[in-house]
Amino acid sequence: MAKKRYTIELDMYIQADNDYMARKIAHKIADEVKEGYEVSVKTITETPFGSFNTRALDDISKPSGKNKEEELPF
Repeated sequence: MAKKRYTIELDMYIQADNDYMARKIAHKIADEVKEGYEVSVKTITETPFGSFNTRALDDISKPSGKNKEEELPF
């Protein structure tokens, strides 16, 4: 019998210094989960603690490492 395909959605809160680092962490988590599964980052939303004001990031692409917001090694 063939296996059936299912879609799941996961929500997760992370902490990051800026949008770039949030994207980097989100894609790192997706890469870790990918082992044998199709995984994609659908949305990234800034959600300040204790606030109803949220902001969806326009750019949710995987960072290339060549961004001005990238953390410096020192």
